[in-house]
Amino acid sequence: MSKSSIRIDLNVTPNNNCITGCNKEKRKDLTENDICIKTNSKNDNLPVRCVREWSLQKIYLLIQYFGIFSNGMKKKWTLNYIEICSGPGRCINRSNGDEFDGTSLSIVKHPSYQNIKKAIFFDFNQNVIKTLNKRLQNLHINNAKALLGDYTKPVEISNILRNEFDPNSLNLCFIDPTDCSVPFTLVKEIKNALSNVDFIINLASGTDFSRNIKNAIKKYHINLFKKYSSFLGNTNFFEDNKVIQFANENNTEQLRNLFREYYIQSMKKIGYLHFEFKRIKPYYDILFATSNKKGIEFWNKATNINFDGQRKLF
Repeated sequence: MSKSSIRIDLNVTPNNNCITGCNKEKRKDLTENDICIKTNSKNDNLPVRCVREWSLQKIYLLIQYFGIFSNGMKKKWTLNYIEICSGPGRCINRSNGDEFDGTSLSIVKHPSYQNIKKAIFFDFNQNVIKTLNKRLQNLHINNAKALLGDYTKPVEISNILRNEFDPNSLNLCFIDPTDCSVPFTLVKEIKNALSNVDFIINLASGTDFSRNIKNAIKKYHINLFKKYSSFLGNTNFFEDNKVIQFANENNTEQLRNLFREYYIQSMKKIGYLHFEFKRIKPYYDILFATSNKKGIEFWNKATNINFDGQRKLF
């Protein structure tokens, strides 16, 4: 069987204990930091993360790129993988009750993971870390571990990476928050710790951002203003006359585009030259940033194969 015909197996399992279709208010009672407190995995009786169906597209995109990246660079570099906001390794689709492997387990189960020297998964939740480490242990993965890491303390995370990874290695870092609360200083500190690092970043510009940005722009909510400024690394976005104009016009789409462009400008200041993005439905943008145009070739190759429900692995 050729590599292009290998199917992506996310170990999908129907879970009839899931209360499907729960709304935002109900989820407040049923989840804690998006981890379901009512339903465990049918496979291993460990916790699962409550998500929507479009998470499958994000996973598909990540592992498509991961396979091309790791195979393309394995003879030239020592390769490592980093994930921020990893989750417990298994997800559950609240729309239909199906559970499946999340990004972390999808990476370590990928056939090309054999090219990786070491993988580190960070999450701020101690129970999530314990759960993911148990799943890695069950898979007998010896070169990956989950560590407690608060992304609001970027120096602590960067110091761990300095101690864990060869400074001459090539690293892929996936940052996957549920909102725009990861400070840009984290990206900057990781870059300082690991000079050769490409980023794939989930910009929650269709959910958190779309709901709140106009209040932040008009200074109705100062905490939101601080949050988005921290995410971008400066306040320049809020000083742009076009931003103020689009906010007054309720033009969320243009605000979303400009927000992404200001994020890219911050990335350029720390040495990144090449960027692409993939929109996952209307909900978030996945931004890819690299200092080497070869990464863009890999990214374009990965994104040319659209998610169609068949989930074939490149």
